[in-house]
Amino acid sequence: MRKILVFGGSFDPPHLGHCALLLSAAKTLRPDGILIIPAYRAPLKNPAGASAAHRLKMIHSGLLPSLPASWRRITRLDLSEINGKRRVYTVETLRRLKRLHPKAELHFAVGSDSAADFHRWRDPESLKTLSRWWAANRPGHFLAARDLTFFKRLRHAMPDISSTEIRSRLALGDGARKYLAPAVHAFIKRHGLYGENLPDRLKTQIKSRRFKHSLAVARLAEQLARRWGLDPAKARLAGLLHDCGRSIPAPDMAGYAQRRRLAVPFLAAVSRRQPLLCHAYVSADIARRRFGVSDPAILSAISKHTLGGRSMSALDRLIYTADAASTDRNYPEAKKIRALAFQDIDAAFRACVRQKLCHALSHDAWIHPLTLQLWNSLQK
Repeated sequence: MRKILVFGGSFDPPHLGHCALLLSAAKTLRPDGILIIPAYRAPLKNPAGASAAHRLKMIHSGLLPSLPASWRRITRLDLSEINGKRRVYTVETLRRLKRLHPKAELHFAVGSDSAADFHRWRDPESLKTLSRWWAANRPGHFLAARDLTFFKRLRHAMPDISSTEIRSRLALGDGARKYLAPAVHAFIKRHGLYGENLPDRLKTQIKSRRFKHSLAVARLAEQLARRWGLDPAKARLAGLLHDCGRSIPAPDMAGYAQRRRLAVPFLAAVSRRQPLLCHAYVSADIARRRFGVSDPAILSAISKHTLGGRSMSALDRLIYTADAASTDRNYPEAKKIRALAFQDIDAAFRACVRQKLCHALSHDAWIHPLTLQLWNSLQK
């Protein structure tokens, strides 16, 4: 019977782990045909970081060339999911392939992290009958016994790489060259995908210590977002840019806010007493104008990370907490609050507000009315 190897995913971006998995499956199966099926939007993932057009070009330049010429000749890109411009479930795709190739045997290859999530896929029982399933372990992501009941193992070694980690490294300026085909890395850099050039731009605009703090906040925000089911990319970007307004000298911040007509609560009092308290609103404005951030949720989180707000979203509270408890903070309670944030994010948020009030009181400082309102609202 004719064998078709099916290889689907977001490929956001395609990396050397994808290449290794595809090669392993092809060597093991010796298929008669290979179908690479990029998703328009994967059902269990956040929206793609790169457009479908960009991901397709990276597949052409990075994933396809990794195959030997003899296998490239039997490989084709199936663009049905992308052309559909909607979330397509794997069970839909496999049913379509069964109709197109009724006499073929389908074999679907995935990584161990995807295999571990198989029970969350749409109609897993039907999936088991539509295709044979293959999985490969990567270091630190081994399949549990319950995951191995119908998955066959690919025995070749896999690199410890994931698209999620690569996007994070690119967005935080940590470098990802060794995880990507040279052509894919060059493409990402040329088009500024995944915020790859943003850290370098930010570094030129704020002081070194402030930049290191911004990286620390972004990393903690991303970790907390994963823990609590929020969008890691939004949290990371809000954390990275939360202090970009510190490029404006503190004495000039109130004037900037007035000229830009920013909605800083009690601006007149802030101007007289503590102009630096404008910096969160200035940061949101600069994030929008200089860095092209248009997402209202991200801009809201940036603007509320210092004074809070009368109503705060889960992302607002997360960024407020990440800023107050980032790894570069050296006040005694920071480490405890940071640990608490992974256990109870609401309790950590309250602890951060309390800490800010205690700090202000210990220095006989003026307390902004919005912060007092926030604390009082938390007592209800």
